[in-house]
Order: sequence, then structure tokens, then C-alpha cells
Amino acid sequence: MSPLEFVHLLGNWSGGDGPVYERLARAIGNALERGEIPGQTRLPAERTLARLLRLSRTTVVSAYEQLRQRGWVERRQGSGTRVRGPLSPGARQGAEPALSFRRHPVYRGLIEGSGGTIEFLAAHLPAAGITPDVLTFDRRAVEELLAGPGYVPMGLPALRQAIAEHLGRSGLPTTADQVLVTSGAQQAIMLVGALLLSPGDAVVVENPTYLGAIDILTSRGAKLLPVPVGREGARIEALREIARRARPRLLYLMPTFQNPTGALMPERERRAAAKLSAELSIPILEDNTLADLSLGVEPPPPIAAFAPAAPILTVGSLSKLFWGGLRVGWIRASEDLLARIARLKIIADLGGSILSQLAALKLLARAERIKQKRRAQVRGRFELLTGLLARHLPEWEWTPPAGGLSLWVRLPRGDANEFAQIALRHGVSVVPGPLTSPDGSFADHLRLPFVLDRKPMEEGVARLAQAWAVYSAPGSASARRSLDVLV
Repeated sequence: MSPLEFVHLLGNWSGGDGPVYERLARAIGNALERGEIPGQTRLPAERTLARLLRLSRTTVVSAYEQLRQRGWVERRQGSGTRVRGPLSPGARQGAEPALSFRRHPVYRGLIEGSGGTIEFLAAHLPAAGITPDVLTFDRRAVEELLAGPGYVPMGLPALRQAIAEHLGRSGLPTTADQVLVTSGAQQAIMLVGALLLSPGDAVVVENPTYLGAIDILTSRGAKLLPVPVGREGARIEALREIARRARPRLLYLMPTFQNPTGALMPERERRAAAKLSAELSIPILEDNTLADLSLGVEPPPPIAAFAPAAPILTVGSLSKLFWGGLRVGWIRASEDLLARIARLKIIADLGGSILSQLAALKLLARAERIKQKRRAQVRGRFELLTGLLARHLPEWEWTPPAGGLSLWVRLPRGDANEFAQIALRHGVSVVPGPLTSPDGSFADHLRLPFVLDRKPMEEGVARLAQAWAVYSAPGSASARRSLDVLV
């Protein structure tokens, strides 16, 4: 386990009562009890952890000593501090879900809550277009469904047809037989990974990329091969070179409003990617989760539109356009691939919620109207965040995204992982760039979603500015005091 992975396991460790070293010891102990740190794991060196957490070395030494006194770790001269073993009967050492989950602070926040911080973590919005009538269903249709078992692994036929028409309007001709309904895009990515990947398989991913995809793909034992992202998405020449050289099992791409950069891949690059998939028979997992959230420019058709016979699986979702609570997404692929994926979905959940699918069917009939309102909402929040940053943090830089929900910010100096710890102690959570990178690069970047309401966004940026003032002046007396004083 790397020191950075260890740090992200701790979450919002600085909350609660007691001296700083006790809070740190408590957070490490909780991670041990959850089974997220295997027995005999060597904890980060004191100086290393102090640097990453922006604490004094004395504080880390005291925290480790607390753990030793409680019998959780052992400390030996020359060999550092190691975990002694399971701390409770329920602790599962090295459990795979914990190992794949620990990269993602957004998921951890959903379970553990904000802890009183303002969170620039998850990129999701409140519901749009969902009124009481959406949850009122045709009586005869419901009675017919209630007469059956309620398990429809491929999804309701009417919804599959509506999704096919929705994709057709985006420039991707689709039949209902080419659509499988999933519990959001997250499950769609997981099902594709489960079908196509075995431990050790190479997968090309953009760098940076979606945090959740990194977790899913690495949980399958995949070896991630990064391809750089520019203003026009994944760089096609680099993609072509690595695909021909490494012959990966899968290419994971977000061509439309890439997460976290907001980049938009032009049509010529999409055609080139589709041709590459067809020529080398390498599947592309095309993630279009954010495709409806343009900040101005209409996107070209999906990659799959340019090579109908290529093994391209297109993933989408209604979470960003309407509401994450619907849990309705899809995979668009060949009928043969979908039949194989459907068998995995049966094992996973026997099929999604019928009631959510009935609601989704109604909402898709309003998609174009709601899309325009959602885009106006997104643009307003984008302009709010960028205006606040320009006023309070004029040194920070970013390239305006073409769409999506995140700003990819470059810090003028320092390390984003270290700054995230200072920000946390000022009551604001951020995602440092290395968490979005398959190789841990982008230590000079932050991902900042522009999804908060005005008041928390204003307060959040103000706190970031306070944290930056402390972090960017390491020689000042206030900076030295901030090492152990939690704000």
C-alpha cells in the first residue's frame, strides 16, 4: 500500500474531539478495524506521513505510539511500524472491496457523510424535471406487470425502445435489441469489466480519467495503460501507438465532456478511434454519461456511430440529466455481447427496479425540454465557480471545459495531495489530481465540480482561499502553527 493510498483511507480524519494525534490514531484504528489495512502492512514512515498530512513529525510519532499502546501495531528500530493483525472477528484483512474502494473519496463520503465539511467531491445535481405525475403510472400497465415475476434482466421493452430512440437522436442509430438497461452507468462499466477482463489484462484509459472507472478496472486485476488527454480528448496518435504495441483487452474512453477535464473529442478523432477498434478488434467502452451537459457546443455522434460492426460498447445514464436516484443507465452494444452481459446482470441483481424504469420512460419523453433547462443550470453554476475562483484564487488556472460538471484546476505550485489535507482542516474537501490518474500523475491539479448551490459554493471557495494562503506560505508562522492546529 502506497503512502497516498494510506492517506486516502483515513478520509476526513481530522474531525472529532481530542488532540490531533489522538484523532489521527483513531482514524488509523478505524481503518484497521474495517479490515482495510492487512496484517503486517508497514505503515508510512513518520516523516512521509507528516508531510502528506501537513503535520509535525512529533504528532505522527505520538499517534503511532497510541496505536502501539493499544496493541494494534508493533514498532521496531530499523523496520518501522507494522500492523500486528486483525483487531476484531469482523475485520477482513485485505478484503477486495476495501482495496478497490479506498481510492475514491466520493464513495467514502456517501457512506460516512461530510463530517461538517463543504464537499467539492461528487459531480451530481439535484433532481430535474421529476414531478409527482412522473411517479403516477398507468393502472392497466402496472397490473400487467404485477401479474408477472417482476424480473426483467434486459430492462422493460418499452424503456429499451425509448433509450434506442434517445440514442438515435444523438446520431447513433439503435434498435431496442441493442440496449440493456442497468442500475446506472456505474453498473454498466462494472458489467463490461466483468465480461471482458481477467487479472493481468491491459486496459487503455485516459489520463486523467473518471475515478470510479479506475476502481472498477483495477478491482478486475487489470493493468491500466494511460493515454494523455488534451483539449480535444484522448490524443489519437498516442492511443493508436499504445493500442498497436500493447494490444490491450479494452479501451476506456470518455469522448464527450471528459471527466474531469470537460474535453470534447471532435468527429475526426472519433472516426479514427472507431477505425482503430474495427481494425484491431479491440473493444471500446465509450462512456457518454455526461453527454447531455454541454456548455455551448453540440457534440458529434458517439464513436460507435462511425463503425457499426466494431466491438464498441456505449454506456449512458439518466443520472446527470434527471436524477441519480433513478439508478437507470444502459449499455448499447451488439446483441451477442448484450446476451453475454445479461447473464452477468442476472447474477448481480436479476434486473433493475421496474418502478424506476416506468418513471424513466416518462422522463425520456421530456428529455429535450429538460436538457435545455439542465444546461442553463450547469452554465450558471460553472460561471459562479469560475467567478469566485478568479476573485479569491487568481493564481489558479484552468481551461474552460466544453461541458460536464467539473473544472480541472492547475495549482501554480505545491502538491495537490498535501494541499487537500490543509483544505480539509479548513472545512472543505477536494479531489487531488493523482486520484484521477492511473499512474498517480497530476500532482499539480484539483478536480472541482461546479454543482453546489450558491451559498455553500461561496463559502467553500472562501475556505479554499484561506487554506491556500496557509499552504502557499510554508515559511510563515501561521503555516507552522497550521501543522497541528485544526481550523
